[in-house]
Amino acid sequence: MNIPIISIFIPTYNDQTDLSACLESIRHLDYPKEKIEIVIWDNASQDDTVRMVQDRFNEMKNEGWLNLSLIEWKRNEGSYIPYNMAVPYLSPSTQYILGLDADVELAPNVLSKTVDVAQDEGVAVVGARSVYFDTPELTSHGAGFVSGWTARYRGKDARERVECDYVIGCCWLLKRTVFEELGYFDPDYYINHWEVDYCLRVKEEGFQIIYEPRAVAKHKIPRKGTLTSERIYYLYRNKLLLIRKLPRFFKVPWTFFLCFGLSLGKILFVLVWSERWRGIKGALGGLWDGLLNRSGENVN
Repeated sequence: MNIPIISIFIPTYNDQTDLSACLESIRHLDYPKEKIEIVIWDNASQDDTVRMVQDRFNEMKNEGWLNLSLIEWKRNEGSYIPYNMAVPYLSPSTQYILGLDADVELAPNVLSKTVDVAQDEGVAVVGARSVYFDTPELTSHGAGFVSGWTARYRGKDARERVECDYVIGCCWLLKRTVFEELGYFDPDYYINHWEVDYCLRVKEEGFQIIYEPRAVAKHKIPRKGTLTSERIYYLYRNKLLLIRKLPRFFKVPWTFFLCFGLSLGKILFVLVWSERWRGIKGALGGLWDGLLNRSGENVN
């Protein structure tokens, strides 16, 4: 049986404690270590993340891993742009990339379960079931679906393997050949919606996105999310960018304006009602910049 070579890729910034726990969970994967390389991309952390990784890798060097690599970058490139930059650093033999957030801990079967699905020729992305770390019986992200009429997202807490429109990037397996053929992740988003963009582009090329709930990743995120004014800005702006960019929405030409109107209504009836004034400013700014097709990092 051919066992594929995997690159586990983790971008990190000031994640010393969480990343240490993540690496420990990787050590317990039920997948041959000689088929795994671990690549950590450090975004110029200001804490002791780099030293921790060096110490961890020193402990792990005689455990039989294919490769252990730490890339010390000089600036913070964010959570997903490092994927695009890291491809030359990966093993030439790598067939799949297991992308992880630094604040996840993996069940031992995550890699074996996702690889089993990914070896189907038509599959390009496999997403794990993300659960809340403190309440692991609750799913934080499952199978994602996108309406072609309104671009509204809908999640499904599926208990069986299912084909979907997108999966979340805190723990997902990417087929390397497809990733390179599609030209990597779109940098215009900066944060938010980039995973959806990639998955929908993959589907446009005829490949499948599969959600595998038997592979579980415990994610250290709060139940109510982290909706800062900045994040709200990108949520609203980037949804409009997504509609502009993807061919699936061209079939329904009013999707952009329908999404704009529904978003404006949500701002008025949800954010205003809850008196989240900073969120209102961010949301309106995001809608305006989305209308003007502005992209990348918001420097205002």
